[in-house]
Amino acid sequence: MNFDDEGDKQLTIEAVGQIDEARELWKKLSPKKSIYDVWNFRYCFYKHFNYPLFFYVAKNRGEVVGLLPLQYNERKKLLEFFGGGYMEDNKIFVKEGYKYVIQELYASVQEKAKLEDIVGDDEFTQKLDILEHKYIANLNNARAVNDYFSTGFSSKSRSVVKKKIRRVETDYHPKIIENNFEDLERLFELNIKTFGNESIFCALFINIFRDLIRLHFDFHMITLAISGQKEAVSLSLMYGDTYVYMNAGTNKQNYPNLGTYLIAKNFEKAISLGSKYFDAGCEDLGWKERWHLDKIPQRFFVKG
Repeated sequence: MNFDDEGDKQLTIEAVGQIDEARELWKKLSPKKSIYDVWNFRYCFYKHFNYPLFFYVAKNRGEVVGLLPLQYNERKKLLEFFGGGYMEDNKIFVKEGYKYVIQELYASVQEKAKLEDIVGDDEFTQKLDILEHKYIANLNNARAVNDYFSTGFSSKSRSVVKKKIRRVETDYHPKIIENNFEDLERLFELNIKTFGNESIFCALFINIFRDLIRLHFDFHMITLAISGQKEAVSLSLMYGDTYVYMNAGTNKQNYPNLGTYLIAKNFEKAISLGSKYFDAGCEDLGWKERWHLDKIPQRFFVKG
């Protein structure tokens, strides 16, 4: 597909399907602002499905200037972002000065496509409909978790959260265990117990996460043991100045408020690591609105 823009620009767009070429294009253009911009992170999810790649590459007079990284989901029979549905902060990678390429890359998609959780400050992306929100807490002024509670919380809601935390400490006396990564298996069990068939860990994702923690990322695991039994586990990672709260499992049925306590402990860990932001991911899941996290729009593009 060829486009002429403002006379001196000639844009060509082609689809790349070979993994080695796709990886080199990704590494060349990725801004690496988010963990979701990191090839090894996404590839860990991709390799378990091994769907055909459709990396749309934009070139201006032979120079690579833009990349729309997609894969063909053979189960759903449509194109989606490379790495699949767990990915957030999806975007088209473009070189500086080539934002106009973004609209052209979307226009080049001929197959049925459902592209979700898109971010971007360009005019075209900002006009896309909002699918959901990503939740981010700003920790720049927090030296302790109480500092975070002092911003955004009403006195009533702050009191409620602190009361829940105190109840867990006085009623259950949880023991905190850090970075025992064998507890990932317990995280799976607890997550499935809470969410049943809606848990992501009912499919290949168990193997994906087992592989993921073997990678050289800055992972942090917090386990809460009560009376010698591990009743809550969370997995997070640090990327740059952001603490990414990835997933958790909690025995909420037997220990009310334990989920709130686990979240608070993750906020404490994030602050102790010098994080500027706490990335809680998409979907409210019953707590993010109450914790007054900032909402970042995640948009979507549909073709066919």
